[in-house]
Amino acid sequence: MQLNKLIDLRHVLHQNPELSGHEENTAKTISEFLGLCKANQIIENVGGHGVIGIWNGSEKGSNILLRAELDALPIQETNDLPYASGIPSISHKCGHDGHMAILCGVALKLAEDRPKQGDIILLFQPAEETGQGAKAVLSDKKFKALNYDYAFALHNLPKRKKGSILCKNGSFCAASTGMKIKLTGKTAHASQPHTGNNPAMAVAQMMFCFDRILETTEFNNKTLITLTHTTIGEESFGVSAGHAEIWLTLRAFESHDFDLLKLLVERETKSIASKYSLGIDLTYHESFEATENHSEAVDIVKSVASKYSIPYKSMRKPNPWSEDFGLFLKEAKGAMFGLGSGKKTPDLHNPDYDFPDEIIDIGVQTFWGIIQEINT
Repeated sequence: MQLNKLIDLRHVLHQNPELSGHEENTAKTISEFLGLCKANQIIENVGGHGVIGIWNGSEKGSNILLRAELDALPIQETNDLPYASGIPSISHKCGHDGHMAILCGVALKLAEDRPKQGDIILLFQPAEETGQGAKAVLSDKKFKALNYDYAFALHNLPKRKKGSILCKNGSFCAASTGMKIKLTGKTAHASQPHTGNNPAMAVAQMMFCFDRILETTEFNNKTLITLTHTTIGEESFGVSAGHAEIWLTLRAFESHDFDLLKLLVERETKSIASKYSLGIDLTYHESFEATENHSEAVDIVKSVASKYSIPYKSMRKPNPWSEDFGLFLKEAKGAMFGLGSGKKTPDLHNPDYDFPDEIIDIGVQTFWGIIQEINT
């Protein structure tokens, strides 16, 4: 494998980040790279700007899908790097540039050693950060025409031993969703607030009810409600507020808890709005289901780590962040696993984060081992 070529590719991707739904140039770069790797088929514009490369096996076997993400984040990079982001306020702060480089490393190996059994499908998915990409890919007729028996993906994990593999059965990362609560009352002159309907008391009561839900409900695993934004009325001393908006993130490690949490928040907020005679509108945004690993696929990852002498750790708890890869695991057996990016590496989404080039080779090796484990 040509590691320097993959490092150079990552740096190019890092310099030219694109936000979810706008990954056109990133997709072009990936498509051109796959074209050099002798793919039997390259499918573009899947679920948006998604790209798929397919290498057909000479014999029947299990078809394996491996996935990486195309999109970057709306974060201004603070690193002084020779390959620093050239786009203001946009940067690869989740390591998707590294994930793409790893999958391209698998493509390089497939160019040299074509699969003997089964097809290998490399998916470069758009819009992971907004939770829209996997849904769009799965709904695309070009993707629906493909068949796969297994699906795997990785995510780099800062604060974990560099180059180690981490995985677990069941939930690998949490389900989450953004929720907007819009309350509608009636404005009034600030000297006569009783002639209107100010939602401030309802907002205050809702703040307390969110904590009460978490404290009094017996969930199976960790759940979390995070207030991210709120507004009440307008910036005016002369007007008693007539509307309010609350933004929350709801999060749970298990799907059952997630559904229950949403139900309780909906029920309590509607009850409070009714008590204060307010209109209420609830909407969900950037929703992610829990990523639930299959035990058979986790055993494959563990076996590969052992064969290649890669340090392996069984995780006790899921990751608290969310990923839309879980939707693929509802269609086929598979798993998402972690790749340790170093105990001193800044956390994901930090402005000074940078994917470490030295773990690219281990990611490629692990994916390649999975292919060999399944189809030999």
